Amino acid sequence: MRLKTKIPTSGKIGQKWGTLGFLFLLIVSFFFGIRAFAEEKTVSVSYDLKVTVEPQQGSIAVRGSIGVPVEAGAKTLQFGLHETLAITKLLINSRATKFSFQPGDPSPIYPATRKVIVKLPASVSAGKIQLEIEYSGRLKEIPEFGTFPDQKQAMDDHINPRLVELANYSSWYPQFFVYGRPIETKLEVSFPKGWLTICSGKKLDEQEKDGRTVTRWSSALDTDILITAAPNFKGKVIPLADGQIDIYYTQLPEEFIDRDGSEIEAVMNLFTRGLGATTIPSGAVKHVFSPMHKGQGRAGIARPGMIVTSEGRMLEELGRDPKFSLLQDVAHEIAHFWWNFGAGQGDWINEAFAEYSSAVAVEQIVSKEQFQQVLERYRSEVRELPADAPSLATVPFDGSGFVIRYDKGSLMLDSIRRTMGSEAFAAAAREFFQTYKQKSIGTSEFRGFWKEKLGDKGNLVDSWLDYAGGLPETARASR
Repeated sequence: MRLKTKIPTSGKIGQKWGTLGFLFLLIVSFFFGIRAFAEEKTVSVSYDLKVTVEPQQGSIAVRGSIGVPVEAGAKTLQFGLHETLAITKLLINSRATKFSFQPGDPSPIYPATRKVIVKLPASVSAGKIQLEIEYSGRLKEIPEFGTFPDQKQAMDDHINPRLVELANYSSWYPQFFVYGRPIETKLEVSFPKGWLTICSGKKLDEQEKDGRTVTRWSSALDTDILITAAPNFKGKVIPLADGQIDIYYTQLPEEFIDRDGSEIEAVMNLFTRGLGATTIPSGAVKHVFSPMHKGQGRAGIARPGMIVTSEGRMLEELGRDPKFSLLQDVAHEIAHFWWNFGAGQGDWINEAFAEYSSAVAVEQIVSKEQFQQVLERYRSEVRELPADAPSLATVPFDGSGFVIRYDKGSLMLDSIRRTMGSEAFAAAAREFFQTYKQKSIGTSEFRGFWKEKLGDKGNLVDSWLDYAGGLPETARASR
């Protein structure tokens, strides 16, 4: 997830904006998704849910079955669910069982989640159990991100007559916090007739039933169960050589939508040529401009093959500059379709490669001059790091290290590229992706791979990875 959003105005890449709480949420939320998508293709939790949404009433009702692995000797099962949703049925392997609630710890990523503790029947053995559940209610009303200065709690998930957006932030579905492996989802979603629904995964079917629109979706490898809908979505389809781009919006001008489609196509072509194909669960890259007023950053959130962006923020930007471009922001999110296998402390690998990839997209699609401006902004921000700032090799996985993970990581990759030469670096980056794309790695794997590629200049990697503070001596000397 791209933390440092930039404001391109009339072709220029401008300043960063957003709150630290927002940054922390994006870091944590994307990490969980990354861990799920990066592991080997053994699905840990499988969902088969039927969801009925009543936007006028602001309510949701869910029933379904969930396959969950349990360890030998386990006495209880725990999951997170939105604190205002009432459970009316809960069975384990078709048997009724007791459950209780514990308060959650409100955080930027889960501001309204409580824990559900389920007592497992004595007959349950190790392996996968089947949990049948029914629950319903209204989401707690929490303002969108960026609604107020210094906002402590925020959430972009909504159910209202204007829009519906549901993702892991609200814990609208049971979350088992098994983030080491991907989830498999089957989803049936019912909305009042006239509402257009876009979900993560592949659309299987759409029918009209009793004055409602019912759609079915499936995703074999996903990181979240994402539902977006509105009564007035417009759609634009852009065919690609292998798939398509689907863009959804309500108020944005056609000129901007055309520009966004062209930029997504250019970025997808650039990254695919450079790195090879990646997994797009639906076969289409979906960009949804959700009709929020504020919300997370400019590029919003990314899931495999899908990006959701606040339309309200886009309208604000276009009001300031009709030629506003989302290119670098959306390029960062698209890059995460590839760069998603760094885990734990090594999550900086995902962000460094995604951020540097977005800068390369500026270089290749806009101009080398703009690319150099992006790098200079990175340098400016890294120079401001305190002397005791963590190194890349030790930067913790929390909101305190985004300049290190994004800017400093990008500068390290640029330093390696300049040392190796662009062609050799591009070939090595492709090999790095192809080698680790379905694994879970950390800093040690990065260090070993790139030191080997640099040969007798491998100490360059150590100087960047292990240097605490701002720019290492090698970087200052090269300027």
